[in-house]
Amino acid sequence: MLIATSVLLRRAGTGGRPEVLMGVKKTGLGAGLVNCPGGKVEPGETPAEAVARELEEETSMTVAVADLTPAADVVFRFPDVPEWDDLRLHFFTATTFAGEPRETDEIAVDWIPEAGIPYDLMWDDTRLWLPDVLAGEFVVMDVDYAGRDKVAEYTRVPPRAS
Repeated sequence: MLIATSVLLRRAGTGGRPEVLMGVKKTGLGAGLVNCPGGKVEPGETPAEAVARELEEETSMTVAVADLTPAADVVFRFPDVPEWDDLRLHFFTATTFAGEPRETDEIAVDWIPEAGIPYDLMWDDTRLWLPDVLAGEFVVMDVDYAGRDKVAEYTRVPPRAS
């Protein structure tokens, strides 16, 4: 199983309106979809260390591991796509970070209104768990896809062992 990580940065924008950092992924799994910065966990890294590294590589922004809040643990299975490994995503949020986002070869990110998250341009499963994360809930879920882009079934599950 591939272990991956992603982070949703949150801030108060103009007039105090909540904003999140998201962008269009330009390469790899999910290219063309709106996503949060993140990527694979490398050997010897914790998911939090990996997401801090990936955030800097993909956006030039930095976040301290201590400022990351675990927000979701989602396992994805793609039984109809044998060339894709199952994937476990460790998802974090953060409100303390440094820098301004810049586009890289990986992702074109920008601040968007939290109320305007474009779920129709994201992985199909995101609408199933991200609203709960935004409400402050820690989500643990298993998601099975039909093909490459539609959820076949999903289940909320108890917290997993690390």
